[in-house]
Amino acid sequence: MQACEGRMTKRSECCRQRGITPRFNSFLVLSVLLTCTFFRVEAGGHRYWILFWDRGERRTIEQTRQFAHDLGITDRALWRRSKVLPANKLIDEQDLPVSEEYLRQIEATGVRVKSVSRWFNAASVEGGMEQLLMLRELPFVRYLQPVATFRKQKPPLDPLGEMLRLRKGTGTGGPEYGSSFTQLNNIGVVDVHKRGIDGSGVIIGMIDNGFNEHRIHPALRNIKVLAEYDFVQRDNNTMRAPGEYPGQGNHGAGTLAVIGGYEKGKLIGAAYGASFLLAKTEVDSVEIQGEEDLYVEGLEWLERNGADIISSSLGYIDWYTYNDLNGKTAVTSRAARTLARKGVLLVTAMGNEGTYRDPRTRSTGTLIAPADADSIISVGATFSDGELASFSSTGPTSDGRIKPEVVAQGVSVFTMYGESGYGFSSGTSFATPLVAGVAALVLSVHPHLTPMELRQRLLSTARPLEMTVPNNFIGWGMVDAVRAVGFVAPLPERFVLYDSYPNPFNGSTTISFGAPESKPVELSIYDLLGRRVRTLFNGEARAGENRFVWQDARDERGARVTSGVYLVRLKAQGAVLTKKVVYIK
Repeated sequence: MQACEGRMTKRSECCRQRGITPRFNSFLVLSVLLTCTFFRVEAGGHRYWILFWDRGERRTIEQTRQFAHDLGITDRALWRRSKVLPANKLIDEQDLPVSEEYLRQIEATGVRVKSVSRWFNAASVEGGMEQLLMLRELPFVRYLQPVATFRKQKPPLDPLGEMLRLRKGTGTGGPEYGSSFTQLNNIGVVDVHKRGIDGSGVIIGMIDNGFNEHRIHPALRNIKVLAEYDFVQRDNNTMRAPGEYPGQGNHGAGTLAVIGGYEKGKLIGAAYGASFLLAKTEVDSVEIQGEEDLYVEGLEWLERNGADIISSSLGYIDWYTYNDLNGKTAVTSRAARTLARKGVLLVTAMGNEGTYRDPRTRSTGTLIAPADADSIISVGATFSDGELASFSSTGPTSDGRIKPEVVAQGVSVFTMYGESGYGFSSGTSFATPLVAGVAALVLSVHPHLTPMELRQRLLSTARPLEMTVPNNFIGWGMVDAVRAVGFVAPLPERFVLYDSYPNPFNGSTTISFGAPESKPVELSIYDLLGRRVRTLFNGEARAGENRFVWQDARDERGARVTSGVYLVRLKAQGAVLTKKVVYIK
């Protein structure tokens, strides 16, 4: 028998040539496993889901509702569910445990149970082909399904995409925010913080490859962590365990810092006042990749423990083709829909698969699961000035829905690094916690919003940037915390050019103006000799505040300007306004 080799696309092609499609009918999956070696055989063998017909001899749902705490469902989770469910439906069939007798019987075949899902009434197991055939004959087994593989969320390698250590004195933001100022200011978070809103009262669930140094790093050690669980090691420590890959937990720690970190003068997270639940579900190494089973188990744990919002910078694509990205096929996408039905908003990364599936035809649709789910927020990545990052995955879903929902800065996002350091990192992974942080700020002011109401609020208040929205590159636009929370300043009576901040600056500076109505404007940078250096915007202004970033003081050619005084000039109907800004290298 010839085995399929290489990446998932090659394995799928091998089986297509033999007339087999890797979908999830029980007999078909069995044939697939017998015909082609889809799984990477490691120490434990093949990895697959076992779905059961029923839950065995269990108490009824009515009896179970009297024992919610026995199921690990917190009072906070029940309160949150009450926003979307009637009182007599707060606990349903999906909350019932999987039959322990069924688990004992499948383990008796010699397989190893890796994870259990209440929502899908299923267990993921690891074992060989002989055990697979035995399992298929058990009367309570409904069908078998491959476990998809985690797609690492790393953008193409480039100077901006690497995690870089910073030297002291290179901060470019305000005195409190340090270098995290830009990523927060261009989505309105700084203005919301000034109103005293920091995410307090909201519980955010984080799901990632661990949260290394979160008890040590100055920006993380004071975060309010309500609970944490390592689904890989099966213990209550989500930091790197002895013997694990050296990079294990760095990715999750970075995303946690972006949303919840706080060290004054260095880094402030978007929702630093929130409380957090931490779930470690991924194995981060070259040889072994984490899988969707632990991710689903992690989502279930976060929901039971009362998370209002879950920030996920993970994604899955192996075993799934583009046609499967319809929000109904991938296990993680189906789990995301369940979250919404239970009152939780999932904010998840679109992926770093690039803009086009086929550059020749310019066909989009490079997203990965669970970004294809409905009733969630999927997040794309931009530069700080709103330009779409080339690695940011695009929609639509295979059934034609627009993705992403919104975008945020995902290039050179400032975050923590190591035990006490800081650095920049890129990817939709780092745009995602910024958006989840904005969602938390909104929910802290409007705690009774349902996931769909919160989702709609973020979409309807997003800034459209320079594109016609919604579209499959930036969705409805860049998330805007001020408008989403509801703090919309009154319209100015005439065009107003505000002072740039920071000024002087040695990295990037934010330039904003107020418009009494939607009118054509031009916002440009000039030197003192009157020569145009850079046009930041030339188009239709939005009524109200319009905010732009002069990224790294670069001219039209992309080169950094020399130190000195420059003029910010706003040309509008009947007005030419000018402000000075000082750049210091």
